[in-house]
Amino acid sequence: MVNAEGQAFVATSMGDVHPDRSRRLHFNAFLHLDILGSISFLIAGFGWPKKVDINTKQFADPHLYTILIRFGGPVANFLMAGIAGSIVWVMTRYGAQDRVFTMVAIVNVTMAVYHLIPIPPLAGASLISTFLDPQKSAYRIYTRFGPYVLLGLFFLERFYQWKPVSTLLNAWVVHAFNFIITD
Repeated sequence: MVNAEGQAFVATSMGDVHPDRSRRLHFNAFLHLDILGSISFLIAGFGWPKKVDINTKQFADPHLYTILIRFGGPVANFLMAGIAGSIVWVMTRYGAQDRVFTMVAIVNVTMAVYHLIPIPPLAGASLISTFLDPQKSAYRIYTRFGPYVLLGLFFLERFYQWKPVSTLLNAWVVHAFNFIITD
Protein backbone atom coordinates (compact mmCIF):
# COMPACT_ATOMS: atom_id res chain seq x y z
CA MET A 1 0.00 0.00 0.00
CA VAL A 2 2.80 2.45 0.88
CA ASN A 3 4.49 1.64 -2.43
CA ALA A 4 1.41 2.43 -4.54
CA GLU A 5 0.64 5.57 -2.53
CA GLY A 6 4.22 6.74 -3.04
CA GLN A 7 3.89 6.31 -6.80
CA ALA A 8 0.53 8.08 -6.82
CA PHE A 9 1.88 10.95 -4.72
CA VAL A 10 4.90 11.48 -6.98
CA ALA A 11 2.74 11.31 -10.12
CA THR A 12 0.28 13.83 -8.71
CA SER A 13 3.01 16.16 -7.45
CA MET A 14 4.67 16.12 -10.90
CA GLY A 15 1.46 17.34 -12.48
CA ASP A 16 -0.28 14.13 -13.55
CA VAL A 17 -3.61 15.03 -12.02
CA HIS A 18 -6.04 12.15 -12.17
CA PRO A 19 -9.66 13.21 -12.79
CA ASP A 20 -10.89 11.05 -9.92
CA ARG A 21 -8.34 11.63 -7.14
CA SER A 22 -10.07 9.15 -4.83
CA ARG A 23 -9.14 6.34 -7.24
CA ARG A 24 -5.44 7.23 -7.05
CA LEU A 25 -4.73 8.62 -3.58
CA HIS A 26 -6.42 6.50 -0.94
CA PHE A 27 -5.34 4.26 1.89
CA ASN A 28 -7.71 1.40 1.20
CA ALA A 29 -5.31 -1.53 0.82
CA PHE A 30 -7.88 -3.64 -1.03
CA LEU A 31 -8.00 -1.16 -3.91
CA HIS A 32 -4.24 -1.62 -4.38
CA LEU A 33 -4.33 -5.41 -4.63
CA ASP A 34 -2.99 -7.00 -7.79
CA ILE A 35 -4.06 -10.61 -8.32
CA LEU A 36 -0.63 -11.93 -9.34
CA GLY A 37 1.06 -9.75 -6.71
CA SER A 38 -1.22 -11.22 -4.06
CA ILE A 39 -0.52 -14.77 -5.23
CA SER A 40 3.20 -13.99 -5.10
CA PHE A 41 2.76 -12.67 -1.57
CA LEU A 42 1.07 -15.91 -0.52
CA ILE A 43 3.83 -18.00 -2.12
CA ALA A 44 6.91 -16.01 -1.20
CA GLY A 45 5.93 -13.33 1.30
CA PHE A 46 6.60 -10.63 -1.31
CA GLY A 47 4.13 -9.14 -3.75
CA TRP A 48 3.41 -5.98 -5.66
CA PRO A 49 0.51 -3.53 -5.83
CA LYS A 50 -1.69 -2.76 -8.79
CA LYS A 51 0.13 -0.48 -11.19
CA VAL A 52 -0.63 3.20 -10.69
CA ASP A 53 -2.05 4.69 -13.88
CA ILE A 54 -0.01 7.59 -15.17
CA ASN A 55 -0.44 9.82 -18.19
CA THR A 56 3.04 10.52 -19.56
CA LYS A 57 1.87 12.54 -22.57
CA GLN A 58 1.94 15.80 -20.64
CA PHE A 59 5.53 15.42 -19.42
CA ALA A 60 8.48 17.04 -21.19
CA ASP A 61 10.53 13.84 -20.84
CA PRO A 62 8.08 10.92 -20.44
CA HIS A 63 10.81 8.32 -19.85
CA LEU A 64 12.44 10.25 -17.02
CA TYR A 65 9.14 11.07 -15.36
CA THR A 66 8.02 7.42 -15.59
CA ILE A 67 11.21 6.30 -13.85
CA LEU A 68 10.82 8.96 -11.14
CA ILE A 69 7.18 8.05 -10.55
CA ARG A 70 7.82 4.30 -10.39
CA PHE A 71 10.75 4.79 -8.00
CA GLY A 72 8.48 6.88 -5.77
CA GLY A 73 7.17 3.57 -4.41
CA PRO A 74 10.51 2.24 -3.09
CA VAL A 75 11.37 5.70 -1.74
CA ALA A 76 8.06 5.72 0.16
CA ASN A 77 8.89 2.27 1.52
CA PHE A 78 12.31 3.50 2.71
CA LEU A 79 10.65 6.53 4.33
CA MET A 80 8.12 4.32 6.12
CA ALA A 81 10.95 2.02 7.26
CA GLY A 82 12.83 5.08 8.51
CA ILE A 83 9.84 6.24 10.53
CA ALA A 84 9.31 2.79 12.02
CA GLY A 85 13.05 2.44 12.65
CA SER A 86 13.08 5.79 14.47
CA ILE A 87 10.28 4.61 16.73
CA VAL A 88 12.19 1.38 17.44
CA TRP A 89 15.36 3.39 18.14
CA VAL A 90 13.54 5.66 20.63
CA MET A 91 11.85 2.72 22.33
CA THR A 92 15.12 0.83 22.77
CA ARG A 93 16.67 3.93 24.38
CA TYR A 94 14.00 3.67 27.08
CA GLY A 95 14.41 -0.08 27.52
CA ALA A 96 11.29 -1.11 25.62
CA GLN A 97 11.19 -3.63 22.81
CA ASP A 98 8.69 -3.36 20.04
CA ARG A 99 8.16 -6.06 17.47
CA VAL A 100 5.42 -4.32 15.54
CA PHE A 101 7.51 -1.37 14.39
CA THR A 102 10.49 -3.64 13.81
CA MET A 103 8.34 -5.74 11.47
CA VAL A 104 7.03 -2.61 9.74
CA ALA A 105 10.63 -1.55 9.13
CA ILE A 106 11.66 -5.00 7.87
CA VAL A 107 8.68 -5.34 5.53
CA ASN A 108 9.16 -1.87 4.06
CA VAL A 109 12.90 -2.28 3.56
CA THR A 110 12.26 -5.64 1.88
CA MET A 111 9.60 -4.10 -0.38
CA ALA A 112 11.89 -1.22 -1.32
CA VAL A 113 14.90 -3.40 -2.14
CA TYR A 114 12.94 -6.08 -3.98
CA HIS A 115 11.14 -3.46 -6.07
CA LEU A 116 14.50 -2.59 -7.61
CA ILE A 117 14.45 -5.90 -9.52
CA PRO A 118 14.24 -5.00 -13.24
CA ILE A 119 11.31 -7.29 -13.99
CA PRO A 120 7.81 -5.88 -14.58
CA PRO A 121 5.70 -4.83 -12.71
CA LEU A 122 8.39 -3.79 -10.21
CA ALA A 123 9.91 -0.31 -10.21
CA GLY A 124 13.28 -1.47 -11.52
CA ALA A 125 11.60 -2.51 -14.75
CA SER A 126 10.89 1.14 -15.58
CA LEU A 127 14.60 1.59 -16.26
CA ILE A 128 14.59 -1.10 -18.93
CA SER A 129 11.10 -0.30 -20.26
CA THR A 130 12.18 3.20 -21.20
CA PHE A 131 14.71 1.79 -23.67
CA LEU A 132 12.19 -0.49 -25.37
CA ASP A 133 9.76 0.71 -28.01
CA PRO A 134 6.18 0.16 -26.77
CA GLN A 135 5.12 -0.69 -30.32
CA LYS A 136 7.54 -3.62 -30.60
CA SER A 137 6.80 -7.17 -29.55
CA ALA A 138 9.85 -7.27 -27.22
CA TYR A 139 8.24 -4.61 -25.03
CA ARG A 140 4.89 -6.41 -24.95
CA ILE A 141 6.52 -9.74 -24.08
CA TYR A 142 8.67 -8.09 -21.41
CA THR A 143 5.73 -6.37 -19.71
CA ARG A 144 3.23 -9.19 -20.15
CA PHE A 145 5.34 -12.08 -18.89
CA GLY A 146 7.32 -10.24 -16.20
CA PRO A 147 4.86 -11.02 -13.39
CA TYR A 148 4.87 -14.70 -14.36
CA VAL A 149 8.67 -14.77 -14.34
CA LEU A 150 8.60 -13.32 -10.82
CA LEU A 151 6.02 -15.88 -9.72
CA GLY A 152 8.19 -18.64 -11.16
CA LEU A 153 11.30 -17.38 -9.39
CA PHE A 154 9.51 -17.06 -6.07
CA PHE A 155 7.89 -20.48 -6.55
CA LEU A 156 11.34 -22.00 -7.06
CA GLU A 157 12.62 -20.23 -3.96
CA ARG A 158 9.73 -21.40 -1.84
CA PHE A 159 9.35 -25.01 -2.91
CA TYR A 160 12.67 -26.08 -4.46
CA GLN A 161 15.13 -24.25 -2.19
CA TRP A 162 16.84 -22.63 -5.18
CA LYS A 163 17.21 -19.01 -4.13
CA PRO A 164 18.44 -16.80 -6.96
CA VAL A 165 16.57 -13.68 -5.84
CA SER A 166 16.95 -13.82 -2.07
CA THR A 167 20.63 -14.77 -2.33
CA LEU A 168 21.26 -11.53 -4.22
CA LEU A 169 18.93 -9.20 -2.36
CA ASN A 170 18.66 -10.32 1.27
CA ALA A 171 22.15 -9.02 2.07
CA TRP A 172 21.02 -5.59 0.81
CA VAL A 173 17.87 -5.84 2.92
CA VAL A 174 19.91 -6.65 6.04
CA HIS A 175 22.35 -3.78 5.40
CA ALA A 176 19.55 -1.29 4.80
CA PHE A 177 17.65 -2.47 7.89
CA ASN A 178 20.76 -2.26 10.08
CA PHE A 179 21.47 1.23 8.74
CA ILE A 180 17.95 2.34 9.70
CA ILE A 181 17.88 0.69 13.14
CA THR A 182 21.41 1.30 14.47
CA ASP A 183 22.84 4.48 15.91
